[in-house]
Formats: sequence, C-alpha cells, structure tokens
Amino acid sequence: MINQLQEKYQQSLLLLLSSVASMGIFPFVVMRYLRGDVSGAIIDVLLILGITSLVAYGYFCKKVRLVSAIIAIFINIGVVVVVVANGVDSFLWIYPVLASTFVLIKPLEALFINVVVGTSLLFLADIFDTVSVLSYVVTILMLSISTFVYASHSAKQFDLLEKLNTVDPLTGALNRRAMNSDMNAALANAERNGIEQLLAILDLDYFKAVNDKYGHAVGDQVLQDFVAIITSHIRQYDRLYRFGGEEFVLLISGGSEQQQAFIHNLKAAIKNTLKTPDGDEITVSFGVAAWVPGTTADTWLQRADDALYLAKANGRDCAVFNND
Repeated sequence: MINQLQEKYQQSLLLLLSSVASMGIFPFVVMRYLRGDVSGAIIDVLLILGITSLVAYGYFCKKVRLVSAIIAIFINIGVVVVVVANGVDSFLWIYPVLASTFVLIKPLEALFINVVVGTSLLFLADIFDTVSVLSYVVTILMLSISTFVYASHSAKQFDLLEKLNTVDPLTGALNRRAMNSDMNAALANAERNGIEQLLAILDLDYFKAVNDKYGHAVGDQVLQDFVAIITSHIRQYDRLYRFGGEEFVLLISGGSEQQQAFIHNLKAAIKNTLKTPDGDEITVSFGVAAWVPGTTADTWLQRADDALYLAKANGRDCAVFNND
C-alpha cells in the first residue's frame, strides 16, 4: 500500500528544494555573468531549470519517488561538473548537495552516491592545491555518516507512523483507513487494465456467544487466531482488513473460478483450525462480490454485504457470491 503521508511529505520537500535551489543558485548566475563567466552562468541556469522542471513534473504527475531519484542523480552530477569547471570557488556546494541527497532517496542509496561523488572529486577536481585532502575526506565522511544516521531514523519513524495509521492494534489486520485507500487503487487498476478483483466480507458466526461464554479476553484471542489463519493462507498481494467488531474484509485478485475455489478452501481451513477453548468449531460466513465495470467503493461493499446477509439467512458457515 502506498504511504500517502510519506508521498505528501516528499512532495513538500521537493517544492522546498526547488525554491531553495532557485534562490540559492540564481545570485551566482548574475554574479558569474557580470564577471564574464558565461559558461559558469549557463551551467547554473541549467541546474535551476532542470530541478524546477523535474519537481513540477513529479508534483503534477504524482511520480514523486521517481523524480526524487532523478533529481538526486542530477544535482550530484551537476555539483561534480560545477566544481570541476569552477574550481575552489564552487567547492562549498558539495556539502548541501550531499546532504540533500539523503532527503531525496533512501539512506543506503544516498550514502552510495555520496561515496561515488566524493571519490570522483578526488580524481577530477583541481582544488586540492588549496583545500586539504585530509580535511576534505574527514568532513565528507562526517557529513555522510551523520546524515545517514538521521535519514535512517526518519525512515524508521515513517514506517512506525504508517503502521499506527493503517494497522488494527488488536488483530494486526489492516484497518478501514487502509481499506479505503486500497479499494480505490484496486478499482482504478481494474477499470484501467480489466484485472478481476474480488471483495469478501467475512463474519464470525455466533461470535457474541463466544464472548458471553468465555469472556472478552478469549474473544480477542479468537480474533487474533482468525487473522493469523487468514494471513497464512492468502497471497502476499491479497489484503485483509478489520471492518469492525468480528467483521473483516478481504480484497483479492484473480480469475473468478480461481477466486471461488480459494474462498471455499479458506472457509474450510478456518472451520478446521479456529476453535474455542473447549475445542468447538468457530465457523465464518462469507459475502463475496466480484468487480464489475462501473463499480464504486460503496456499491462494492454493499453488494458484498447483501451477499453476507444471504449467507447468514442460509444458515451461516457458507459463502454466497454476488456477481451482478
């Protein structure tokens, strides 16, 4: 599932980077042009135009991660070219560029680029008659290591935030917020590519009786065991969500016959495995709705819920398919 919060955060960073790059580089364009250094001014203008164009493309086309990677490569090649062309006058640009790389791409990728750029400048740049090689190496290493640690910590914080934002704390299944996002993505993919999708609402039969007889602690454990059984049988790209109480939603893809066989096998696996403390079976009713053209998130859920109502009316412990 796409982490929308991180996407928006990355979008804001790209916009900030574009603004800072334009404001930071433009004065040097003017200064170099007035000094007669036309080639240097042209290089700086190209850097501004390149960064701004890429950011605009990523923002409007929603390809933030791809554009971030391209910009990271672009500015690092650019700083090498600028330092080689302008010498020690442009040397200090190395540090903000290397630090910005960790904002744009993953920490390990940024660290690799830092090593490549730092090493390239050792061999290509004619600045070490003025700048101490030892000071250069030590400062580049300190910058890269400190920003790597910070970026790695930030990435872990985003992973934790995503988990808190999308995972049901009791069962470990995804929550309704994640379901809404994934359903919209699945519908868009189905409409665009014609990929068959299946939405199932699962309801544990007579779950209230389990709570009443054994207590809520046992009921919670039953829900956790139920999720564990489901996740052990579904594929990596199938998704299970807690819809509320003892109701869950399962989103799967594949051909209709394959899907129906999968649902029946899953129902049997739950019946054979999920037990009360006394060893009694706990069964599940399935209301299943296949994707059809023109389906919306609300109509899809409603069709699955109608099928679940029929499953309960038919005595529970069964699966009803709504293909209309």
